[in-house]
Amino acid sequence: MRIGSVLPQNWSLEESNDQIMISRREPITSYGCIGLDLSWTKHPELLQKDVERNGVTREYKIRLRLAPKVSLVEYAQLKNSNSQITVTKSTVIQSREFYEDSAMQSFDPRYRELPEYYDRDSSVYVETTLHPWECIYSGDVARECEKVRQALDSFLTRYPEAQSRRGLSWMGQ
Repeated sequence: MRIGSVLPQNWSLEESNDQIMISRREPITSYGCIGLDLSWTKHPELLQKDVERNGVTREYKIRLRLAPKVSLVEYAQLKNSNSQITVTKSTVIQSREFYEDSAMQSFDPRYRELPEYYDRDSSVYVETTLHPWECIYSGDVARECEKVRQALDSFLTRYPEAQSRRGLSWMGQ
C-alpha cells in the first residue's frame, strides 16, 4: 500500500493474492509506433492525424506479480539465455492481456520471463497492458505512465542487470 501513496490522483491500486494492480482511471490512446515515418518528427500534426485515425483508446494497467525469489546468479543466467533470442520487426507476439517489457523475445520457446525487482522474500514481475509494438499518445500521458513505473524504484530493489524499461512515447510526443 506504500506504493499507493505516490500515485497520481487519477490512478488506483488493488492488491489480491500474489499481485498488485495499478490502474490509470482514465484510458490511454496507443498507436503502432514501429516503422513510422521519421519526417513526423518535424511535423507532429501528421502523427496526431495518424493517431486519431488508427490509435486505440483503452485502459492502462500495470500488474506486479510476486513469485518465489530468483537468485542473482539465476537471474543473470536467464538474462544471458534470453539475450540469445533474435527479434525483428516481423516478430509476431500472441495477443494477451498483459505484456512484460521483453515480450518481443517471448515468441521463442527458450524465453524465460525475468523479474524486474525483488524484496526479501519474492521476485516481482512487472507487466503492462501496452503491446510491445505500441506507444502511448500524447507525450504528457506517456510521461505520466513512466513516472508511475519509476516510482516503483523507491519501494523495490531492482535486479542489477535489469534492462531499462522501453520508452512509452516516441519522437518526444
